[in-house]
Order: sequence, then structure tokens, then C-alpha cells
Amino acid sequence: MRKGQGRDTVKENQDTNAASLLLAEIATRMRVWLDRAEACIDQLDEAHMWYRPNPSSNSIGNLVLHLVGNLRQWILGGIGNQPDTRDRPAEFAATAGRSKSQLISLLHDAVEQSCDLIGKLPANRITERKLIQDEDVTIAYALVMAVSHLGLHVGQIQYIGKMLLADSYKDSWKPKEPK
Repeated sequence: MRKGQGRDTVKENQDTNAASLLLAEIATRMRVWLDRAEACIDQLDEAHMWYRPNPSSNSIGNLVLHLVGNLRQWILGGIGNQPDTRDRPAEFAATAGRSKSQLISLLHDAVEQSCDLIGKLPANRITERKLIQDEDVTIAYALVMAVSHLGLHVGQIQYIGKMLLADSYKDSWKPKEPK
């Protein structure tokens, strides 16, 4: 063994372990965001799915369609090489068409399929470059972008739910009481 070779192997193992941890944490966080979205949507009526506070705002239905399109484009298509059939303008143009249960199912399926792909992704691929939305990005970048995008819009879904239900809204998370 040449001098320093053992340190190289340790470094490679540390890098692989860090990448594996990152992949696991991203999938876990995506499922947390899914749970929060479902907990919010479950409290709402069918009419709430397509409510827009004003014409320039999005409904929960629009946000769900947008999240599904984004996950399918960035993770399932961009990383998993599935066909990209996204119609982004249609995600925001919709004013009806999907029921509450259909929207929940679409989001659930997109998140779970994404998490399944992430769970099977070899850790050494996170530095691989992909062309997604005409951007040359690493898989790590695509995953961080997708999970942060999911969290951003789930927060908007929760905000709309709280606005519609006011005091009857039940948060899925509460801060711990101070000791």
C-alpha cells in the first residue's frame, strides 16, 4: 500500500456516508412535508381546494399540481430519467378539475415515488450532473432544490388552510411548552 492510501479510503468512506445520510434525510423531510400537507388538506372541504383569495394567488389545488409537476420533473424525470411531461402553465391555470382525494393521491404518489427513487440512488451519484429545466446541476442540487421547494409550498398550503378555518384549524405540529 502506498503512503497515504489508507487515508484516501477513509475519506472516500466518509464522503459516501455523508452522501448516504443526506439522501436519507432528504427522503425523511419530504415525507414530513407530505404528512403536513395531508393533515392540512384533510381538514378542508372540497370547495376549499380551488379557493383563491384573489386572481393573482394560487389555490391549494394549484399548489398541489405544481408540487407534483416539480417532483416529477426534477426527481423522477431529471434524476430517474422518466419522461418529462410537465405542463407548468397548466398547473397554475387550473381552477377546478381534481377532487380533494385526487389531489392528495397525486401528491402522495409523487412524494413516495420520489422517496423510493432517492432510497435506491447510489450515494456516489450525488455529484453527477444533470440537465433539468435547462439548468446544468448536480443531483445533490436537484434534491436540495426539490425538498426546499416542497417545504415552501406546503407552508403556503398550511397558510391557506389556517386562513380558511381560522380557530378551528388543527396544527399538525406544536412547539414544546417551556420547562
